[in-house]
Amino acid sequence: MPLVVSSGAYLDKAFIEKAKIFQEKQQEIADSIEIEKIQSSGQLNEAYARQRLHPFNFDPNKLPTELWKKIGLTDKQISVIRNYEAKGGKFFSKEDFKKLYCISTAEYKVLEPYIHIKSEFSPKRDGIIKNRKSIVSFKITEINSADTLKLKVNLDIPYWLGKRVVGYRNKLGGFYNKRQLLEVYGLKPWFYNKVAKFVRVDTTAIQKICVNSVGFKQLLHHPYCNYNLTKLIFNARDKAGGSFSSRRELIKIIDGDTTGLKLLHYLYICPSDLRDN
Repeated sequence: MPLVVSSGAYLDKAFIEKAKIFQEKQQEIADSIEIEKIQSSGQLNEAYARQRLHPFNFDPNKLPTELWKKIGLTDKQISVIRNYEAKGGKFFSKEDFKKLYCISTAEYKVLEPYIHIKSEFSPKRDGIIKNRKSIVSFKITEINSADTLKLKVNLDIPYWLGKRVVGYRNKLGGFYNKRQLLEVYGLKPWFYNKVAKFVRVDTTAIQKICVNSVGFKQLLHHPYCNYNLTKLIFNARDKAGGSFSSRRELIKIIDGDTTGLKLLHYLYICPSDLRDN
C-alpha cells in the first residue's frame, strides 16, 4: 500500500524512509508466503527453485525433517514425503523421488545431481542382489504358502512388502499366476523381473468360491469383482433358476471383460449343482 500523507502533515525524511522499509518487508513476506504456496503445490519454476533450494548430497530415504528444511523444502512438501514413507514407500531410484507430486520439475532439476540413493535393493545379476550388508541368494519359493519370513529369506522381499503380498493373496484366495505379484502395491517391475524365475505357484492352494451359494457382499469384496459385475452374475443366476449348471454360462456373462476373466479362476460350480462343466 502506498504511503499517504494528509494535507498539512509533516513527516521527516527518516520516518518516511522507515515506513518505506517496513512496507518493503511486508511485501517480501507476502511474496514469500505466496511463493511457498506455489512450491508446496509442486508448481515452482526454475528461477525460484534455484533461489529457494540449497541442496547438498543426500539420500531421500528417511532423511530427517531438519535436513529437508535445510535443503529448502516446505513443511507441506515434507509432510507429503513423510506420508509416503509411512505407507511403506521407499526411493529406489532418483525417478521415484521425481514422481512425488509435491516436487516440481524445476525443483527436481536442481536437486537431482545431489541425490544419492543408498537403497536396500541394488540389482546386479539374476539370482543375486547386493545390498550394503550382504549378498542375497534367491531360492525357489511357492508363493501361495510362503509367509513374510520366507519371502524375506528366500526372495529378499522386505517385511512391510511381504505383508502386502500375503494380505493381497488372502483377499484373492491365492495366486493363480506369479505375474499377479505386480498387482501388489510397492512391488516394482524391476524387482519382479529379478525374482520371477524363483517363484512357483501351487494353484491347488487357491480358495475358490462356489458361485451358486456365494452371497452378494462376499463376491463384491473380491479384488476382481466390482458392483456391476456382481449384479450381472446374480441377475443371471436368478434367471437360471437360482444356480448355474455350467462354467460356459459364467464365461458368457463375462464376455471378454479382462478383470472378469481373472475372476473366473476363483469361481466354480458347486459339485452338488454340477450337470455340465
